[in-house]
Amino acid sequence: MLYSLMFHGQHYTSQRYGMNEGLPQNSIKDIIKDKYGFLWMATDNGVLRYDGKNFLLFNDFKVKNVSFKDFLRNGNNDFISFNNNNENSILISRRDVKVLPSEGAFKNYTIFNNNVYKKFYKNSFDYYFYPEVYGYFIETDSGIYFFRDKKIIYKDKKGFEKTITSNFKVKNLRNVFEHDGIVYIADVQNKKIITLNKGLESYLDGASLYNDPKSKIYWHQGNKQVFIINNGSIYLSRVVKGIPTLTFLIEYKEIEKEFLYCMFYDEENQKLYFGNVVKGLNVINLSHFYIPKKNIPFTGEVTYDALPFSSNSIVARDGFEYSRGKVKHIFSNSSTYDRRFLVYDNSNNLLYVKFNKIQRRSKASQYKKNDSIDFPEKNVQSIFKGKRNFMIGLGDLKFKNYFLYVFPDARFKTPDNIFKFTDNSINFVKEYTDDLLYVGTSEGIYLLSLSKKKVIKHFAKDLIIKEIQKLDDGTFWFTTYNNGIYFLKNTEIIKMPYDKTGEIANAHHMLEDSGGSLWISSNNGLFKVSKKMLLNYVKDRNSKVTYYRYTTDDGFLNNEFNGSANPSGNILENGDFVFPSMEGFVFFKPKEIRTHYPKPNQIFIERAKNGKNTISFKDTLRLRSDYKDVEIYFDIPYYHNIENIYVGTKLENGENSKWEDAKSDRKYILSHVSPGNYTLSVRFLTSENGDFAYKKIFIEIEPFFYETMWFKTLGVLLVIILILLVIQMRTNFLKRTVKTLKTNLNSRNQQLKETADNLEMAKNKFKNESEYQQKMMESISHDITTPVKFITLLSQKLTEVEDPLSQKKYFDGLYKASEQLYKFTLGLKGYSELYKEEKIVEEEEYYLHEIIETKRLLFEPIATNNDTTIKNLCDPELKIKANKKILSTILHNLIDNAVKYTQSGEILIKVDEENDKIEIGIFDTGKGMSQRQLEYYSEVCEKIETENFVFKNYGLGLHMVIQLSQKINAKISFQTHKPTGTIVKIFLKTTNNE
Repeated sequence: MLYSLMFHGQHYTSQRYGMNEGLPQNSIKDIIKDKYGFLWMATDNGVLRYDGKNFLLFNDFKVKNVSFKDFLRNGNNDFISFNNNNENSILISRRDVKVLPSEGAFKNYTIFNNNVYKKFYKNSFDYYFYPEVYGYFIETDSGIYFFRDKKIIYKDKKGFEKTITSNFKVKNLRNVFEHDGIVYIADVQNKKIITLNKGLESYLDGASLYNDPKSKIYWHQGNKQVFIINNGSIYLSRVVKGIPTLTFLIEYKEIEKEFLYCMFYDEENQKLYFGNVVKGLNVINLSHFYIPKKNIPFTGEVTYDALPFSSNSIVARDGFEYSRGKVKHIFSNSSTYDRRFLVYDNSNNLLYVKFNKIQRRSKASQYKKNDSIDFPEKNVQSIFKGKRNFMIGLGDLKFKNYFLYVFPDARFKTPDNIFKFTDNSINFVKEYTDDLLYVGTSEGIYLLSLSKKKVIKHFAKDLIIKEIQKLDDGTFWFTTYNNGIYFLKNTEIIKMPYDKTGEIANAHHMLEDSGGSLWISSNNGLFKVSKKMLLNYVKDRNSKVTYYRYTTDDGFLNNEFNGSANPSGNILENGDFVFPSMEGFVFFKPKEIRTHYPKPNQIFIERAKNGKNTISFKDTLRLRSDYKDVEIYFDIPYYHNIENIYVGTKLENGENSKWEDAKSDRKYILSHVSPGNYTLSVRFLTSENGDFAYKKIFIEIEPFFYETMWFKTLGVLLVIILILLVIQMRTNFLKRTVKTLKTNLNSRNQQLKETADNLEMAKNKFKNESEYQQKMMESISHDITTPVKFITLLSQKLTEVEDPLSQKKYFDGLYKASEQLYKFTLGLKGYSELYKEEKIVEEEEYYLHEIIETKRLLFEPIATNNDTTIKNLCDPELKIKANKKILSTILHNLIDNAVKYTQSGEILIKVDEENDKIEIGIFDTGKGMSQRQLEYYSEVCEKIETENFVFKNYGLGLHMVIQLSQKINAKISFQTHKPTGTIVKIFLKTTNNE
């Protein structure tokens, strides 16, 4: 055997595209890939360019027939395609299509030895030999081979001709293909392969799939790909060590039933494309994810908890052993119970929860026999295994309490520790240290100490914990219900960022591969992320985290993986990772699973659409300012989930702007942007390490003439000039009006001035009279209040007593008080003089002792009633010239206050004379004034001359006394009389008070 077969079967999924999915019509005649990464498809309605999501149609050609087929390479990078009957040809170059002129078009025939030879195409499954054709030719790098019945002739580049064989039939070309300039022809009848290398003929003997009668050879000259299809199996042909070798791709039974026309294998993206002239395009996604199935009628493929069973298999609680290629039944067990916890004990017996008990399957019996362990009056809810201990979650449903029992071994006899939880379900338990346990519940995480037998701390209380995991580097992580993944250090938690669509919020379980990547299962897909990225985010919240998401497009049967179990993922000895899903266990080797990112030079921004008009541009997009919403297309040949490459856009105009995530439609909509020059920056992810590539285009929005700066400036100047003219005309009119009014105003001003003076005088007079009346009434009311109140009190007591002596006492008091009040009222007229003048001067001197004595006699009955004595210690011969009425009013108020607040005490009125100054002091032993009142009245005395002082509600009398003292240039001070009482002093001049 001169060649070998390398079998490598793969799982696959498929996606069909027809007219409803973007095809102009359901005919795909040929498929080829250009150097930029785009796929081109020949159809009966033009040529399509496909970027993995969108089909771009080119058919606006000035030709009658736009039905094209058979892509041929023209040089290394460009392609040629002919329409039906070879009337016209088009050139595909630099991501664009143009019609070639007939005189310079690529020729699909040549003349050799006066005979016409047609270029042999084998780009379809159906090939025809035309009876009118003399022969066919195949061109290689070294020369041209001419084929006709009974003869093969070779002509090299220098023109040397050589006849290779004289025993050949043209129909044998149906089994021809070429590798690296060597032409191979499978001889089915003789079980060998003819090789033509630079004009030399040789043979590869032996039966193989190449010369099997059931095999069909598909050779695409443009793509330089060769496939063998045999009994529904598809093989890719390559040359290995100079020998054609087949690699098994997939088993696709439908290939022999469908009316396929063309075929292309995109090895870089692991996709196989089938073109059908009836059903359109079928894209086969080859996958290295393997999903074994039980295939039992009326039984689902839903999987949850499982444990490693052999180096390449796992065992599930339902009793089945799963490996990549098969499922084996080991023991019978109903798996309907929803407590999904499965562990080995120290003897490799299987332990799981069922019917509120621990079920144990014996390894010694090949897991056929089982027994149960129950806990009286408690239901088993979960089971976990640590390095040294077994942890059991128990529920006491009667009292709604939950317990965690920690056992030293799998006999489950006597627990070392029992921890009680209220209204919490125990979802996961993980050992933090030999002494500390993390317990994840529906209300956060509890940190337990085994040695102290108590809860150390309760944190993350607002989170429902799903699973807690420890990775190989010792870091702890946990997943939650609907809140994503968290990093856990001691009792500090840090939330990891979401992916673009937020699917990572429902993460289940994570496994770490040898390359430092984490594989995370979720409710919607499988994620791959660099652990280094996540740890960088722990240190710096501004760092970028990018996730790569695998879905059913990559080979799953269902995007929904399963968690909330123990365990929810396994790593086998052979390197397989295994995750449970809604449709079976998913097996894969991380090294076999590729991430797909576009190359840095594989983004092209060169076309836009304004309404129905398509715009092609190179680096600068120029628009008129009347543009509508312009769609700027990002042509990225990317054949996977566009969400994985994180396309971002930023429109700049000299100001800082932020990156915004682009939508999956691969375009940017420019809307309502004013005229000017802009830069549109586009970035996209090019590797799983977080590397971005950047692309910039310039946008020039040309304004209309009325939007230009010079037009706006001119308009502003014209408006300013017009305003100035209006102002000038208005000013002239106003000047004339003012001149006329001035004459009238001058005469009226004099009249108004005289009237204003009269009004001001009347106003001042009225104000003075008003103030005078108000203050006079306040003074009179205040001064007679105490005597009248005393008379009222004596009158009341007189009516209450019957003793003649007491009545006589009260009558005498009434008489004296009334007599003094009468004398006081005779002088009320003098009050009218108190507030009329700012400064009042007495004309004649008088004895100060008489004024004080009059006030003593007035208040003596009241004081006597309070068991208080009033003494006048003034020198009877001392004369004073201060205004008698004002001084009398001041003394009246001060003695009144002393009498009012003194009970069973003494009031002394002392007068000291020194040089030309007199000091009148009133000393009482009453309850005295508070410190705040003393400070307040002292401040009033100091500031009343210079400020409009705001009076507090401490009584009218003292405020009036202070105001009146200003009229006779007197000074008043307030002091505390120790031990009790108040001292009020009045400072006067003896003769002149001006």
